[in-house]
Amino acid sequence: MSSIHYNRQLIIAGLLFTLHNTEEAFGMRYFVRSETLAIHLPAVQQMVPAIVLITLLAWIAIGWVCTGKNDNTKRFLLTTLLLVFLLNAFIPHILGALYVCGYFPGVVTSVLLYLPFTYWLLPVTYHAYDSRHSFFVAAGQGICLALLALFVTQFASYLLNLL
Repeated sequence: MSSIHYNRQLIIAGLLFTLHNTEEAFGMRYFVRSETLAIHLPAVQQMVPAIVLITLLAWIAIGWVCTGKNDNTKRFLLTTLLLVFLLNAFIPHILGALYVCGYFPGVVTSVLLYLPFTYWLLPVTYHAYDSRHSFFVAAGQGICLALLALFVTQFASYLLNLL
């Protein structure tokens, strides 16, 4: 694949994100939390609305970027999503499953969808940048943007639960 069809890959990424978040939302409802866990997991009442909000934000971004003509913006969003998929697969899903020695919400789609998609597309995306420096600048900005979106959705979900 010498050139990336950004719109197609962004739509696929959005679908993977939606499937993953669906598994995570349903998995959170049935996840048995052990009182012996050393980590604090948010309540289901807070997580599910946050998962829905972050999924909607991703689709809004994908829709907005796909309607534009700027390939740099499309490449940036695709890079951001790929890196979020990669980080999210390992932290918290795979490490969480290893920690609890069992199912952790979202681990199935992380392993079966996120990792293969990222493994296949991230190197191609990396080579679409002019230089290694420009890729890592975009990657850093994308991760910061994703963390900000996560914080905003968690905070909005917290506020919704106060109502």
